[in-house]
Amino acid sequence: MKISNGDYKEVIGYFDEQSREQVADRMNNDLDKDMFLRLLTTQLANQDPLNPMEDREFIAQLAQFNSLEQMQALNKNITGLGDEVMESIEYLNLNQIQANIRILEEISNIRKAMESYLGIEITPEIPGEE
Repeated sequence: MKISNGDYKEVIGYFDEQSREQVADRMNNDLDKDMFLRLLTTQLANQDPLNPMEDREFIAQLAQFNSLEQMQALNKNITGLGDEVMESIEYLNLNQIQANIRILEEISNIRKAMESYLGIEITPEIPGEE
């Protein structure tokens, strides 16, 4: 009995100079959703008709697929939250810098006003210097 796999002749990757890094990256990453579905459908298509996959195994694989989807969604949400936190921190830092600049400008204006009012130049005392 000869089994033909003519319908599933999809090329996943080539081992040449250009795609070697892509293949290595794919091997390092966990299986994604498409790869999992491809594996499951290939397994179902090539199973022994006299000894088919038990429904418990099939349900377990579907549960794994569901868990994979949920983990990917969670990862996407956490990544989004991380980006939002970084944006918030950058915004807070920018606000702090702008507030410091504004405070220094006001102190400078107060100093100029005092010098003008008193008619003398005020020199700041730096602690530790004599």
